[in-house]
Amino acid sequence: MGKSALLSVASSIAVRSGLRPVRGLRALSGVDSHTVLVVDDAERLDEDETDRLARFRGVVVLAGDCDPDNLPIVDAVRVPLRPIGAEAVAEMIRRRFDVEVSPELAALCLEYSGGAPGVLSDVLEVVTDVSVSSLRVMLPVLRLPRLLRAVRRSWEVLDADAVAVARALAVLGSASLDVLCEVAGTGSFRTLAAFERLVDARVAVDAPMRVRSPALGHAIRHEMAPESREALHRAAARVLHRRCEAPVAVAEHVVACAEPVGRPWVASVLHSAARLHQAAGRPEQAVTCLRAALREPLAGETAVHVAVAMAMAKLHLRYGIAPRADELARQRLAAGEWFDAVVLDWQCDEDLLGFLGEPLVPDDPELALRALPESGPRVVPSLALAGLGLLRRGAETVVLDLAPQLRTRLAGAERDWLTALEMWAHRAGGDHAEVARLMRELAAASPLRGCVALGAAAFVASCVDAGRQGEAREMLVRLGYTGTLAPAWACTLLLHQRARMHLALGAARAALADAERAGAAELVDQARAALGRQHRPPRGAAWDRLTPHESRIVLLALEGETNRAIAARFNVTQRAVELHLTRVYRKVGISRRVQLSSVFPA
Repeated sequence: MGKSALLSVASSIAVRSGLRPVRGLRALSGVDSHTVLVVDDAERLDEDETDRLARFRGVVVLAGDCDPDNLPIVDAVRVPLRPIGAEAVAEMIRRRFDVEVSPELAALCLEYSGGAPGVLSDVLEVVTDVSVSSLRVMLPVLRLPRLLRAVRRSWEVLDADAVAVARALAVLGSASLDVLCEVAGTGSFRTLAAFERLVDARVAVDAPMRVRSPALGHAIRHEMAPESREALHRAAARVLHRRCEAPVAVAEHVVACAEPVGRPWVASVLHSAARLHQAAGRPEQAVTCLRAALREPLAGETAVHVAVAMAMAKLHLRYGIAPRADELARQRLAAGEWFDAVVLDWQCDEDLLGFLGEPLVPDDPELALRALPESGPRVVPSLALAGLGLLRRGAETVVLDLAPQLRTRLAGAERDWLTALEMWAHRAGGDHAEVARLMRELAAASPLRGCVALGAAAFVASCVDAGRQGEAREMLVRLGYTGTLAPAWACTLLLHQRARMHLALGAARAALADAERAGAAELVDQARAALGRQHRPPRGAAWDRLTPHESRIVLLALEGETNRAIAARFNVTQRAVELHLTRVYRKVGISRRVQLSSVFPA
């Protein structure tokens, strides 16, 4: 329990004892022997209020962060309140959320609140998730109205130098005297005197010089105008960089600025900080630094390093953090090979897929495959584009001759691309069983990959060749490749083969849509011819029972469209399509989808 809460308890006891508690020194009219004066935040009393307190002859219940000897009170009974500990913090959390409290969670809340039970109570009233990971994200941006009001009351009794030093200290976190002087813009003697006043006001503590608690520091930063706060962050970044502080410490202030700092050294520092964050297993902070670096003036090697780092698969594929188009579009030339490798294997947002344009295959794809680099960012582009060249020439079986040699030195995405090319080679040889085996192996990888889309295209082609269209459709459903595909070049091959599958299944309209998107003129003609041969079923008794929308859904179902594809076509949920078909089944007296063709013959 904090001092303010304890005052409330004291007031309740006074009422039960027949006394009349009066809060504050401004409401002392009509006092008598039954009046109890209740005063909070005694350290903020001005001269006039202190004089009123001295003239009051009744009982006083007073609380504050101050020395009672400095107040005009006689026969005082002192009740010292010390900061709460980890056990009390854990108990407060348990009472509020009825959960088990880990030592890490208790330590985090204790550090943030500085042991002030009132602050912790306010935090627990605001948050809904008390997991450690959630609180680490929420606490720095939490606004506690009561603490903000306390900060503003403190500014009313403190001088301008003390307020300036407190704000600089809140931005810095902790600092030495010389750094604090430069950021606050005050001389050393003025800064030291102001800091001592902050210590007396229980705003700051010494060794090292810092604000009393993180919660109070956040409240001071929130109280500042955004322009003032950003100016202090810029000053802190400049001072720390000039003093050769760690890049991570400098970057913390740069990324807090809404606008670019505009200094030539900033991008290099941010890039160094990103490398340190990545090495420490903090990819989100690394990406934040790199995105801030892209706003700053870039020149020479710094531009290359920043762009390459943004395109590195470690930050995108491994951690699931994808680059944005507006961040890397202007860095395409600097990022070069890394950018090409990431985009080619579809390890990025779909907005980036169009930047590479039409893939440029080598003039001699077999030679390019034999001269594949040992390692580095060129392995995936060289392997993929050489394989595409072999596919266009109908010479994909060359891959089988080179596969044993290549597989020994490829790993990860590189080996997945080789597997996809092997599938095309086995399909050319009519070995559907081997294609199916490799497809199962490749399907274990993420479906949103260029190599998986390429392998899926080979699998669908092999299934259609072998008359197993249903098997192809099942695999596409499993991979999530039944709807609209991303504009990756591997997906164009998949659209081509999916159009062949739809034609084999009798779904001419779906085949036409895929063939047009793939730019396959021959398949477009075949699909249109198939549509021309299809006749609308005669309107018999069964058709007359259906609504127009139900009729459209039945027609698509008869063409082999899945419920998901039908739902996408009409922009409704898959559940809505299922309900429509269920009503159709009841109307015509059937129970299964396969019976539709017997009731609605072509």
